[in-house]
Amino acid sequence: MPQRQAIIFDMDGLMVDSEPLSRNAWNQVLQAHGFQMTDAVNIQIIGHRTDHSAEFILSQYPLPMTAAELAKQKTDVFHQIRAQGIPAMPGLMALQAIIKERGIAWAVATSSPRDHAEIILAQLGLTADCHAIAAGNEVTHSKPAPDIYLLAAARLGIDPATCLALEDSEPGCQAASAAGMKVIAIPNGETKTAVFPHAFARYPSLQQVADDLDKLLAD
Repeated sequence: MPQRQAIIFDMDGLMVDSEPLSRNAWNQVLQAHGFQMTDAVNIQIIGHRTDHSAEFILSQYPLPMTAAELAKQKTDVFHQIRAQGIPAMPGLMALQAIIKERGIAWAVATSSPRDHAEIILAQLGLTADCHAIAAGNEVTHSKPAPDIYLLAAARLGIDPATCLALEDSEPGCQAASAAGMKVIAIPNGETKTAVFPHAFARYPSLQQVADDLDKLLAD
């Protein structure tokens, strides 16, 4: 029998293709002040909470607002975009079908706020299937600290060492690894150049994870 008892999913950029939409939201705010987000800045904020990202963006662009004001403006724009629906990443539903068939417990560990995770799960039709959520606004230290992943495992009632974590960002991989989990990197278009030194393996999509699930759940 597989020794891994549960699967922990990151959400943005891993379950749903939201990273380009998040960048679009940041850009709409920046463009109103004559700036454009660069690839170098964007890669630095992927996987981090919005409030931390806002602080970093203010260190790169002289915007006439506080980090809290910037984060709120970005969030307001993103909510308008999110309302139109965010597409699932390739292979997500195939993987979810296998997980459901096998009766494997799974949770979401996201740097985003809990209400965002709940909305995305509802859009995907996965609310009833998800066993637990751990969100960025529920912990003191966000990724790359392990807090979110430790909270997800605690809410599942499972030892973190028996969890398989799926991530698209390096801060997320570092967080899951620090929590003692076996972590698999599935980069998206925004993170494809990342190195992922904390990952056990790297896969091109969740479909390949579904194909190799038995091997990945076993030590």
